[in-house]
Amino acid sequence: MTTSGLTQASKIPAFFIAGGTLGLDSPSYVIRPADEELFSAVLAGNFCYVLTARQMGKSSLMVRTTQRLQKEKVKTATVDLTNIGTIGLTIDQWYTGLLDSLSRQLHVPLDVPKWWRQHQSLGQIPRFTRFLRDEILAKVPESVAIFIDEIDSTLGLSFSDDFFAAIRAIHNARATEPIYDRLTFILLGTAAPTDLMKDPRRTPFNIGKRIDLPPFKLSEEQKLENLRQGLEEEYPGEGSNIFDRVFYWTSGHPYLTQKLCLAIVEKKSEHRSGWTKPQIDAIVQRIFLSTTEKPDINIQILVDRLRKHPKSAGLLKLYQEVLEKDAVPDDEQSYLHEQLKLIGIVRAEDGLLVVYNRIYKNIFDQKWL
Repeated sequence: MTTSGLTQASKIPAFFIAGGTLGLDSPSYVIRPADEELFSAVLAGNFCYVLTARQMGKSSLMVRTTQRLQKEKVKTATVDLTNIGTIGLTIDQWYTGLLDSLSRQLHVPLDVPKWWRQHQSLGQIPRFTRFLRDEILAKVPESVAIFIDEIDSTLGLSFSDDFFAAIRAIHNARATEPIYDRLTFILLGTAAPTDLMKDPRRTPFNIGKRIDLPPFKLSEEQKLENLRQGLEEEYPGEGSNIFDRVFYWTSGHPYLTQKLCLAIVEKKSEHRSGWTKPQIDAIVQRIFLSTTEKPDINIQILVDRLRKHPKSAGLLKLYQEVLEKDAVPDDEQSYLHEQLKLIGIVRAEDGLLVVYNRIYKNIFDQKWL
């Protein structure tokens, strides 16, 4: 199965999609509270940020939200900062790359590098904000929502503090320049606000709305009905029981849930009916827990982030405590707690820090530590 969701044999779009952004019409997209929270906040003109672990559905949420906003006559632009790059770029190259992408998406024809040079007497922050005011807002009469994805790529930039300060400056300028009321930013990525910008006097994160992306929840049964139905169509009379076992392993992790459901559906040709728990467990063993096969990309991401983190020793010690005690009180002010949640190996549940799911608990056990 390719990440595009097409079977190699038939090229028929798959119901379940493991990896990448779910398309606008993807039947397996699960609507979560974050969908309405983000949409309503952006529509109201609030600065928002979605900072969470990888493969939790940030990009899919972004795509869905932009579609809904466009139906409300809001102009949108999305920028993946990894496409602009960081290595070897000057500050001018970075800003012109960002602004060129915005001008093209918002249909404002302009030679951005030339404009940037013509205003070189200004510093980067006033140049950036003036461009948005004079070239974007002055020429686009509608409200404008700018989504900036992979915001953590700015961690490699020496001038990122000024960029975030500019976003805050735009928000503050609304009091004296009402034109900025029509502009809002939405930042998405895998980093803590304090990692992105440490100066609380300049950071936009203490004036923005945080949007959380928790796992799928069995208590929100109606929202999960499409996943059960997708399995039911392949295995009539068994969809609900199969999904319950999938959830037993994944605890509602978006990527792992899609991946496991997809693997079960792909077994249809050799397994017509009668799924048992041990048979589903065997698939989990094969695609996630095997010690002889190459690790799934999701597992490899966790390994890399745990091992390569500057505070790796402290994170592993905290994780070991969570593993041994099953849960520890979650301290939202703790840097290590925040980082372990961003890595994605644990989650907060009722004020406690717990291992995210049984798949992770089986892989990242005492032996692994």
